[in-house]
Amino acid sequence: MGHLGELRRRFTFIAIAAVICIIAAFIEKEYIFRILMRPLRMAGFTENLAVFGVTEGFMQILKVSIYAGLLIALPFILYQFWAFIMPALYENEKRSTIPYVAFTTALFLGGVAFGYFVVLPVGLRFMVGYGGEFFNQLFQAERYFSFVSMFLLAFGVVFELPLIMMLLAWAGLVDHVKMRKVRKYAILAEAAIAMVFTPSQDPLSMALMLIPLMVLYEFGIWLARIAAKRKAKRDQLAVLSEAGE
Repeated sequence: MGHLGELRRRFTFIAIAAVICIIAAFIEKEYIFRILMRPLRMAGFTENLAVFGVTEGFMQILKVSIYAGLLIALPFILYQFWAFIMPALYENEKRSTIPYVAFTTALFLGGVAFGYFVVLPVGLRFMVGYGGEFFNQLFQAERYFSFVSMFLLAFGVVFELPLIMMLLAWAGLVDHVKMRKVRKYAILAEAAIAMVFTPSQDPLSMALMLIPLMVLYEFGIWLARIAAKRKAKRDQLAVLSEAGE
């Protein structure tokens, strides 16, 4: 019951922080919308987004405010989560968990930033105005915000590739030697991922995603090698400890 009470207290703090951040995001909605519209403005689209229906405008502002508020509150939410978990961990587990969580967050935010500042403007610049002699382009607010959100989320997840490779090596499912041997197949898979997740399938946008993926794969091989060495050292120490007993 004590653990449940602590968990309820943590969830209460999270709910209060989320509501405060959502309200703040709703108040500062003009600044948030300028950030979301920046890639589209850089692509040459100067019109306002279209909404269909009486309530769609308000609902889109509310939805964006909720997403932005949760994103702003994310560090505090993660802190509350780890504040609940940390007392149950040993000191060596704490030392290994905290850098891993920090590195995971940094890679995710790095992927989001790379997608927002580099790939998204290039892809939108290609798509906006393409076929203008045949179509009147009308950008719906709901579809645009959903597209940008899923696109940036995909980049954040894809940039977690090195840590996924390290975990697979730590679990003994693959090793860095096998990763090197299947490098050409990995590049083919990365090209397919770049083709799916880039906003336009032009060669420049695909290359802007494929090149970082190739670099991340090589980084993942290096991390997998380190993980394998540490695991072998830990297993050796465990064997020596059992032999000493």
